[in-house]
Amino acid sequence: MKFLCSLAVLASLSLPVFAADSEGDDVPAPAGVAANPLTSPALKTPDEHPLWYRNAGEFLASRTTRSLAPTDVSTKIITDVKRYDVSVGKRIPLINWNTEGPSDTWSFGLDGGMLASLIQYTNQGRLTFATNTFDGMFGLYAGFVESDGWMVIFRAAHLSAHLVDNSPLFLTPISYSQFWNEIIVGKSFPDLRQESDWDLHLQGSVGLNNTSTPATDQPRATLDADFGYAFNGPDSLALIANADALRAGVQNQAVTYEFFLGMGHIARPQTHHRPFRMGVAYFRGSDYRNQLYFNRQNWTTFELAAEF
Repeated sequence: MKFLCSLAVLASLSLPVFAADSEGDDVPAPAGVAANPLTSPALKTPDEHPLWYRNAGEFLASRTTRSLAPTDVSTKIITDVKRYDVSVGKRIPLINWNTEGPSDTWSFGLDGGMLASLIQYTNQGRLTFATNTFDGMFGLYAGFVESDGWMVIFRAAHLSAHLVDNSPLFLTPISYSQFWNEIIVGKSFPDLRQESDWDLHLQGSVGLNNTSTPATDQPRATLDADFGYAFNGPDSLALIANADALRAGVQNQAVTYEFFLGMGHIARPQTHHRPFRMGVAYFRGSDYRNQLYFNRQNWTTFELAAEF
């Protein structure tokens, strides 16, 4: 049933996005700072060169997603050629509105995703890819983004992990399920109204598990730093570096550390390419496949991730 719920959330990707803006005069940008494309429709680029996001709600949803974490609502492939971990997910804004003109934008939406871990092995002389574990997740959120780069999200979420039937390596499933509430706070540099070849996004969260199996060990917390430098203008190829840490708030589950270095496109408000990244990832600490959280990982692999 939890798997079907996750699929239902993903199916909602086709839902239209509705926006309601309060009336009010535009507030001019400070001297020397470009107006904010997040909330200034007149400053959008022509249709033949659209920005990578549709509105400020979608920008907020993308930037507050932990792009490196396999068990967050993002889309990526992680592989060392023998093991393939595939995650599909997205945070979707449903309603967006302004409270004080163009300076603050609020958004309400939902998110969902899944992570499947497959192993390549030989069975009676035949090459087989067995699905070992499956993690499904979904949530509801409300948050806001400001022109100076501050972002805040209040989120209620659920995650459950399952052992898949044809796993050739792991035969004893455990019960793993969590419901939690969290506050996510992030800050992007430089100011979002400013076009820049470099981008730095710092983000952290803290939350409480309402129910947890295995037993909870409060609090739940994350910390994430994402840096990019475009070599030839904001829309050009960029160097991407990312570090992430997760404390799941579960007894005997150690902190999971994740690091990435590679190439891609930065997610600035003025850019047109959808953000993506490819490069080398390194994982340490508790296995991020929550069915195997008691294992300690030390894994270097290749990662390809994209925003859709």
